[in-house]
Amino acid sequence: MSIPSTRINIPIRTDPTSNLGSFELIETTLREGEQFANAFFTTEKKIEIAKALDDFGVDYIELTSPVASEQSRLDCEAICKLNLNAKILTHIRCHMDDARVAVETGVDGVNVVIGTSQFLRQYSHGKDMNYIAQSAVEVIEFVKSKGIEIRFSSEDSFRSDIVDLLNIYRTVDKIGVNRVGIADTVGCANPRQVYDLVKTLKSVVSCDIECHFHIDTGCAIANAYTALEAGAKLIDVSVLGIGERNGITPLGALMARMITADRDYVLSKYKLHKLRDLERLIADSVQVNIPFNNPDPTEERSE
Repeated sequence: MSIPSTRINIPIRTDPTSNLGSFELIETTLREGEQFANAFFTTEKKIEIAKALDDFGVDYIELTSPVASEQSRLDCEAICKLNLNAKILTHIRCHMDDARVAVETGVDGVNVVIGTSQFLRQYSHGKDMNYIAQSAVEVIEFVKSKGIEIRFSSEDSFRSDIVDLLNIYRTVDKIGVNRVGIADTVGCANPRQVYDLVKTLKSVVSCDIECHFHIDTGCAIANAYTALEAGAKLIDVSVLGIGERNGITPLGALMARMITADRDYVLSKYKLHKLRDLERLIADSVQVNIPFNNPDPTEERSE
């Protein structure tokens, strides 16, 4: 005797502050991706990539700091002149010299970062939290005076003291940053830690929250999804996940995850049929093969 199959639908419980159906992408192949071993993008290639990303529909394109080199500054200016739909950002240190150069390139916004963990404060810049707060206020107020967007992010957030983090985020939120950033710089965070930190941060700031996850321990996609579920608004991604060490949250893989959460939203914003060409463009540019098990958000899934 055959037993009839029964379809069981298990509802997904989401937080009321969830942004699973209203997230935005900060695409950083032209910043984080430039730290990949084989990433030597010419100006022409950067323009080609920027146009392809814009055509796909990303909300923001992040570029290497214009103080990294004279060529980086010129490339930044060239991409700003393309008049793309995506907003153009550049990523700088929390330092006035960097900020002065960045605002002159024509970018729509500046992403400011400084290390807040004990490790980076001791071995990177050697500054205490009071110095960090003073520098952040000075840079933020200057960038805001130029009428462009500003994000402040801690670096190595998940190994930073929670009291230090919340204090600096409160400070920059009060002076009007557009968003604050959480960075899992060494890829050590797990989804439960991400949920707890985003929820806690959400309770003390009124601005948007951006998250940057490295994939060292394999959790970047799960962490990105969890961050949105907890109330973060923006996720940093790169094509094929290229970046420092073994990279960050991959654009295509995150799309495959998000289309299961809100298919209509994803399809209304992003041209998924352009994704494979975009991945081939980057794979060819950095001389890697597209992984055989690369997630594909365009695949039909049985109901």
